Amino acid sequence: MTRIRWIVSILLTPLFYGCSIPLVRPSRIDWNPFLSPQTIEIKGHTIFYIVKGEGEPLILIHGYGAGMWVWERQIEILSQSYRVYALDLIGHGFSDRPKIDYTPDAYIHFLRDFMDGVGIEKATLIGNSMGGGIAWAMATFFPERVKKLILIDCVPPDVLNQVKNESFRTLVAIKDIPLLPYLVIGSRSKNSIQWILQECLSDIKLITPEILNRQYQLSKIKGTTWVLYSTLKNASDARRLEGHLSRIGHPTFLIWGKWDLIFPPAVGEEIHQAIKGSRFQVIEKSGHIPMWETPNEVNQAILSFLESSSE
Repeated sequence: MTRIRWIVSILLTPLFYGCSIPLVRPSRIDWNPFLSPQTIEIKGHTIFYIVKGEGEPLILIHGYGAGMWVWERQIEILSQSYRVYALDLIGHGFSDRPKIDYTPDAYIHFLRDFMDGVGIEKATLIGNSMGGGIAWAMATFFPERVKKLILIDCVPPDVLNQVKNESFRTLVAIKDIPLLPYLVIGSRSKNSIQWILQECLSDIKLITPEILNRQYQLSKIKGTTWVLYSTLKNASDARRLEGHLSRIGHPTFLIWGKWDLIFPPAVGEEIHQAIKGSRFQVIEKSGHIPMWETPNEVNQAILSFLESSSE
């Protein structure tokens, strides 16, 4: 059924293509007006982020096509004990979208450069989906910059072969056909964004018009199509990092939504087995973004891990 929807979206491409909107950074965070948005230049590109709290630094890293808003239900409680940074990755949210190759290496080095830019020598990385993949890769590339890892429904190294949801499987199937994946991504509408959000949540009633519009507006910012297309095209490069998981020696906690349609819990179990000494917890009544869907359980799990693994 979803593939039919994607085909329809391709046929409707002329109606939607070219309807991009300019990047206009907000002066306030709609979902938390008490936070002050900040920007920093990283290699000539403006990155949008927020920071709150004092103490050891935590960096919250969102996933593919998302933005820092997925952490809206963590920032307040975590910032009571830690200095919390949430950022829009390069090419995402309200950060710049340069036309570069969005390879795994590019994202990893970007995170290192962001830490340098805001003066963080070492931090606990908390990542969801692609953000979790960036986090565990960061721990293998620059282990001295990482204190602990919390990986929430994170991507595995062999992401293209292990992803299970219909929307992404369709993109994977057509990714090598010239122009087609670019056109499909570029033809996204509110309906297609809603279908994707429904694949991310176990309780689709949580997708309010406000939430749908929030993600849809981010997806329409000029340059987003290239970012998502390039990230997809280069995702297979992560396979070379498969053997790196066993090298991770940092305290690591994997949190997984029981009803994740994108990367089912079996994927998390494999990563858990590969990272020696890691912990693994399944969150009931949750899908691919449990920190947003079931924040009470996830926040409690995060704080418990941070406290119990303190040095």
